[in-house]
Amino acid sequence: MTEDPKLELFRRRRMRYAERKLLEAQRRLTRAERSILHWTRTLADLKHETVRAVQPTLWPEEENASKD
Repeated sequence: MTEDPKLELFRRRRMRYAERKLLEAQRRLTRAERSILHWTRTLADLKHETVRAVQPTLWPEEENASKD
């Protein structure tokens, strides 16, 4: 039984198209996983971040007194 050349061409085109779509979907998945990991870490950092109630002085006290 001989294969129809047009049918074989059509089959190869569909195969290339399906492979390309699969690669695109895998890339999107990889990017999404990386994004989820990044934002999970960012959120954890923000939750556990300590905030100072008072900012420490920028200059030692003796310098402030001598400028006045």
